[in-house]
Amino acid sequence: MTESLMDYDMNMTVTWGDCDAAGISYYAKNFEWFTNGYMELLAHYGFPYMGTFHHQGISLVCLKADSTYKKMLYPLEKVIVRTSLTLLTRTRMGFTYQIIKEDGQIAAEGYTSHAFVNIKGIPMNLKKRFPTLWEKLSNIGK
Repeated sequence: MTESLMDYDMNMTVTWGDCDAAGISYYAKNFEWFTNGYMELLAHYGFPYMGTFHHQGISLVCLKADSTYKKMLYPLEKVIVRTSLTLLTRTRMGFTYQIIKEDGQIAAEGYTSHAFVNIKGIPMNLKKRFPTLWEKLSNIGK
Protein backbone atom coordinates (compact mmCIF):
# COMPACT_ATOMS: atom_id res chain seq x y z
CA MET A 1 0.00 0.00 0.00
CA THR A 2 0.97 3.64 -0.47
CA GLU A 3 2.36 5.71 2.41
CA SER A 4 -0.43 7.18 4.50
CA LEU A 5 -0.85 10.74 5.75
CA MET A 6 -3.57 9.65 8.19
CA ASP A 7 -5.46 6.42 8.96
CA TYR A 8 -8.72 5.46 10.59
CA ASP A 9 -10.36 2.11 11.39
CA MET A 10 -14.16 2.12 11.17
CA ASN A 11 -15.85 -0.86 12.85
CA MET A 12 -19.08 -2.06 11.28
CA THR A 13 -21.38 -5.05 10.98
CA VAL A 14 -22.54 -6.34 7.60
CA THR A 15 -26.34 -6.12 7.51
CA TRP A 16 -28.92 -8.14 5.60
CA GLY A 17 -29.52 -5.01 3.50
CA ASP A 18 -25.86 -5.09 2.43
CA CYS A 19 -26.31 -8.53 0.85
CA ASP A 20 -27.64 -9.88 -2.43
CA ALA A 21 -30.09 -12.76 -2.90
CA ALA A 22 -27.26 -15.26 -2.36
CA GLY A 23 -26.67 -13.85 1.14
CA ILE A 24 -23.25 -12.41 0.25
CA SER A 25 -22.37 -8.73 0.58
CA TYR A 26 -23.29 -6.92 -2.63
CA TYR A 27 -20.17 -5.57 -4.38
CA ALA A 28 -21.47 -2.01 -4.71
CA LYS A 29 -21.75 -1.74 -0.93
CA ASN A 30 -17.95 -1.56 -0.74
CA PHE A 31 -18.13 1.91 -2.26
CA GLU A 32 -20.68 3.04 0.35
CA TRP A 33 -18.42 1.67 3.08
CA PHE A 34 -15.43 3.46 1.52
CA THR A 35 -17.37 6.74 1.58
CA ASN A 36 -18.36 6.20 5.20
CA GLY A 37 -14.72 5.38 5.97
CA TYR A 38 -13.27 8.57 4.53
CA MET A 39 -16.03 10.68 6.12
CA GLU A 40 -15.23 9.18 9.52
CA LEU A 41 -11.48 9.57 8.94
CA LEU A 42 -11.91 13.27 8.18
CA ALA A 43 -14.15 13.78 11.23
CA HIS A 44 -11.73 11.88 13.48
CA TYR A 45 -8.93 14.30 12.53
CA GLY A 46 -11.10 17.37 13.08
CA PHE A 47 -12.45 17.89 9.56
CA PRO A 48 -16.12 16.82 9.62
CA TYR A 49 -17.15 16.78 5.98
CA MET A 50 -20.36 18.81 6.16
CA GLY A 51 -18.96 21.65 8.29
CA THR A 52 -15.45 21.72 6.88
CA PHE A 53 -16.22 21.24 3.21
CA HIS A 54 -19.88 21.12 2.17
CA HIS A 55 -21.14 24.15 4.11
CA GLN A 56 -18.17 26.14 2.80
CA GLY A 57 -19.11 25.40 -0.81
CA ILE A 58 -16.46 22.71 -1.30
CA SER A 59 -17.33 19.27 -2.64
CA LEU A 60 -15.07 16.24 -2.92
CA VAL A 61 -16.14 14.79 -6.25
CA CYS A 62 -15.07 11.22 -6.88
CA LEU A 63 -13.03 10.96 -10.07
CA LYS A 64 -12.11 7.30 -9.86
CA ALA A 65 -13.04 4.36 -7.65
CA ASP A 66 -11.82 0.79 -7.64
CA SER A 67 -12.28 -2.27 -5.45
CA THR A 68 -10.71 -5.70 -5.54
CA TYR A 69 -12.72 -8.45 -3.86
CA LYS A 70 -10.85 -11.19 -2.04
CA LYS A 71 -13.23 -12.86 0.45
CA MET A 72 -17.00 -13.10 0.81
CA LEU A 73 -18.79 -11.29 3.63
CA TYR A 74 -22.03 -12.46 5.21
CA PRO A 75 -24.80 -10.82 7.26
CA LEU A 76 -23.90 -10.04 10.87
CA GLU A 77 -20.18 -10.41 10.16
CA LYS A 78 -18.09 -7.77 11.93
CA VAL A 79 -15.45 -6.02 9.83
CA ILE A 80 -13.08 -3.08 9.95
CA VAL A 81 -12.95 -0.60 7.09
CA ARG A 82 -9.38 0.72 7.29
CA THR A 83 -9.16 4.05 5.49
CA SER A 84 -5.94 5.90 4.69
CA LEU A 85 -5.46 9.33 3.18
CA THR A 86 -2.68 8.66 0.69
CA LEU A 87 -2.82 11.72 -1.57
CA LEU A 88 -3.29 15.36 -0.71
CA THR A 89 -2.60 18.06 -3.26
CA ARG A 90 -4.03 21.54 -3.72
CA THR A 91 -6.66 20.07 -6.07
CA ARG A 92 -7.15 16.42 -4.98
CA MET A 93 -7.45 13.88 -2.21
CA GLY A 94 -6.94 10.15 -2.56
CA PHE A 95 -7.83 7.36 -0.16
CA THR A 96 -7.02 3.66 0.05
CA TYR A 97 -9.16 1.12 1.85
CA GLN A 98 -9.02 -2.36 3.27
CA ILE A 99 -12.08 -4.26 4.49
CA ILE A 100 -10.75 -6.62 7.14
CA LYS A 101 -12.58 -9.62 8.60
CA GLU A 102 -12.45 -10.42 12.33
CA ASP A 103 -9.81 -13.10 11.72
CA GLY A 104 -7.56 -10.55 9.98
CA GLN A 105 -8.20 -11.70 6.42
CA ILE A 106 -8.61 -8.93 3.87
CA ALA A 107 -12.04 -9.20 2.26
CA ALA A 108 -11.49 -6.31 -0.16
CA GLU A 109 -9.11 -3.49 -1.03
CA GLY A 110 -9.74 -0.34 -2.97
CA TYR A 111 -9.06 3.31 -3.59
CA THR A 112 -10.85 6.48 -4.52
CA SER A 113 -9.56 9.71 -6.04
CA HIS A 114 -11.41 12.98 -5.44
CA ALA A 115 -11.20 16.54 -6.77
CA PHE A 116 -12.04 19.69 -4.84
CA VAL A 117 -14.80 21.51 -6.73
CA ASN A 118 -16.90 24.57 -5.94
CA ILE A 119 -20.69 24.75 -5.70
CA LYS A 120 -20.90 25.04 -9.50
CA GLY A 121 -18.82 21.89 -9.98
CA ILE A 122 -15.74 23.79 -11.14
CA PRO A 123 -12.39 22.37 -9.97
CA MET A 124 -10.57 24.56 -7.49
CA ASN A 125 -7.18 25.04 -5.92
CA LEU A 126 -7.89 24.61 -2.21
CA LYS A 127 -4.67 26.38 -1.20
CA LYS A 128 -5.69 29.54 -3.08
CA ARG A 129 -9.42 29.54 -2.25
CA PHE A 130 -9.24 28.32 1.37
CA PRO A 131 -5.68 28.94 2.63
CA THR A 132 -6.50 28.39 6.32
CA LEU A 133 -8.13 25.03 5.63
CA TRP A 134 -5.26 24.06 3.33
CA GLU A 135 -2.74 24.93 6.03
CA LYS A 136 -4.53 22.72 8.58
CA LEU A 137 -4.97 19.80 6.16
CA SER A 138 -1.43 19.94 4.83
CA ASN A 139 0.05 19.87 8.35
CA ILE A 140 -1.70 16.64 9.37
CA GLY A 141 0.86 14.05 10.37
CA LYS A 142 3.76 16.50 10.52
